[in-house]
Amino acid sequence: MNRHGAGEDKLLSAYDSLSRIVGREHGILPGDLRFSDFLHDETYLQGEAALVLRPASGAEIQALVKELSALRARFPGREDDLSFTIRGGGSGLSGACVPQRGVVLDCTRLNQIFDVDEDNLVIRAGAGVILSEINDHLQGTGLFYPVDPSSLSLCTVGGSVATNAAGPASLKYGTTRQSLAALRLVNASGDNFAAGALPVKTSMGFSVPDLACGSEGRLGVVIEATLRLKPRPETHALLLAAFATEQAAVDFILSLRRVGIVPRAIELIDAYSSSLVDLPFSGKVLLMVEFDGTAMETAHALERVPQVTAAVDWYAARDEKNRHELWSKRKAVSPAIKQKFPYRLGEDVAVPLTALPAVCDFARRHAAQRGVATAIWGHAGDGNLHINYLLEHSAMLPLLDQLMPELAHEVTRVGGAISGEHGLGRLKQKYARAVMPAEYFAVQQRIKAAFDPGMLFNRALDK
Repeated sequence: MNRHGAGEDKLLSAYDSLSRIVGREHGILPGDLRFSDFLHDETYLQGEAALVLRPASGAEIQALVKELSALRARFPGREDDLSFTIRGGGSGLSGACVPQRGVVLDCTRLNQIFDVDEDNLVIRAGAGVILSEINDHLQGTGLFYPVDPSSLSLCTVGGSVATNAAGPASLKYGTTRQSLAALRLVNASGDNFAAGALPVKTSMGFSVPDLACGSEGRLGVVIEATLRLKPRPETHALLLAAFATEQAAVDFILSLRRVGIVPRAIELIDAYSSSLVDLPFSGKVLLMVEFDGTAMETAHALERVPQVTAAVDWYAARDEKNRHELWSKRKAVSPAIKQKFPYRLGEDVAVPLTALPAVCDFARRHAAQRGVATAIWGHAGDGNLHINYLLEHSAMLPLLDQLMPELAHEVTRVGGAISGEHGLGRLKQKYARAVMPAEYFAVQQRIKAAFDPGMLFNRALDK
């Protein structure tokens, strides 16, 4: 960094004052081989920063926020360089944790599970705890945490709150927001406060946990969360159904709704994606319909579901081995695509179920007009689609700037949302502003100003 000459040397000294708070071994500078690991997420975006800090406690984060504010007073006009981009496991798909300048605040060392309250069905965990570690910790209690993003082994508690993470099981159990009882937040003044309550039913004015959940780190630093648990299901069962078209698959899902059958998850795999792996009925539109509950409940579902519609090919995975094999083959779709297409952007949209077939057709047709292939899968039970644009070489990347706005307009037109579970981040901000009312963003800016008037946190998302 040499944009400001002697002033830059003073700023480097200021960064050193931040590093001393966490211990210099946890203040990582650009010359460190680890530094680049903190400049990206799972998108193609690459960021820039001057320092990475890895605090280990809420007290250290409070001290960092207060020191950052003091440094801003010493270095007026350097707000971009003296701001925090908050980071969890780096598994995001929106660019929310990809820094533009300033300091990366990595929260993965806040990785303590504080307690499990089996009577009130909650667990209290630090922001850096990996989601998969929660269920490992709950072994033997008869309880589990139901939120299951595909990045379960990477996603942190703090990151999942910041993005309102979800996964296949959200059809039955809801997203992070429905599982978030309370949290502890460090705000822009450096205050550490708790918000939320254990009872499911509360009415206490504005809900700070709901505001923080999905805010992508713009309102403060979540340092711990209290999460709601569920009784661990006795058994699981999985049905694979093959259809000629997405419309036929959606008609089946609507039929399930009408007769009151509620699966744990319903995953859709389009015909192209299913042709890439060794799944039964590959080359057709597939639905993976999963149930959980008691042995009697899952057995009843396996018998009842095929009766909902005629002329459908079925494959039943009645034991854990076969169920895991099917899910493994489903997860093999993405690596198979990476072998064929070096560049891929996976769009994340949510649409009313009745509009799902038309949106799939729209995405394929508009992509094909520009010579771009597509692969579509997603959590069809709640209308969450991952529309993957597949590019053979980097020269095709500019085509995304045409395809993504078109898809955003179409999804909004049918009453959907341009992100179902990944968030807007840096990747979708401009597309969101093109399709949503200006007042929507004006209200969000006023909320941001109430929590973080100096724009200390995730500053790039509010420009």
